[in-house]
Amino acid sequence: MWKMKTSELWKLAAMLVAFALCACTSHSAVAGNSAKVYYSDSRYIQLIAPQYSEISIEENQQMTGTYGEKKFSGESWMLLNDTTVHMMLFSSMGNTIAELIYTNDSLAFNSKWMNAEKMKPEYIIADIQFCYYPAQVLEKNFRAAGFTFVENQKDGVLNRTLSDGNSLILKMEKSGNKILLENVLRHYSYQIISEIKE
Repeated sequence: MWKMKTSELWKLAAMLVAFALCACTSHSAVAGNSAKVYYSDSRYIQLIAPQYSEISIEENQQMTGTYGEKKFSGESWMLLNDTTVHMMLFSSMGNTIAELIYTNDSLAFNSKWMNAEKMKPEYIIADIQFCYYPAQVLEKNFRAAGFTFVENQKDGVLNRTLSDGNSLILKMEKSGNKILLENVLRHYSYQIISEIKE
């Protein structure tokens, strides 16, 4: 009967784990300027080019979210400027869960832990734009597709809503370094707390 030494078994196990991780890597890429985000069964918007962001942000974040009855939490890092939207998600152990990069002509999502084909990265980018991009840029983009975008600010709290007729689709509240986003239609929500640098 053929036998392996303990050291050889460990080497084989390490090779199998490495192979499994590589095999499970999931990748999705589309042309950035052609990605469509459906907010109703028949109407959609296209992502806004990074050049219209009018912001420059690089920050670490704490993120928690829900999707139906599922919950998740972890740390994230995000870069927003006039050329790129770049986000990385990390587990509580510091492992990279996913990476998302959007430029004017490309949109790519990579993950060893998530099915990139099902994640639809354009929807994640659309949520980021809804929270961070200027109101006038968002309003123009949504109005062209037949949606109603409204922004209000009172007592230091910024509120944004997106509606289709009388039906509320999205709502966002930003206060200090905390953002709450809820997609009423798709039944998911995020809470993002940005790290404040002294």
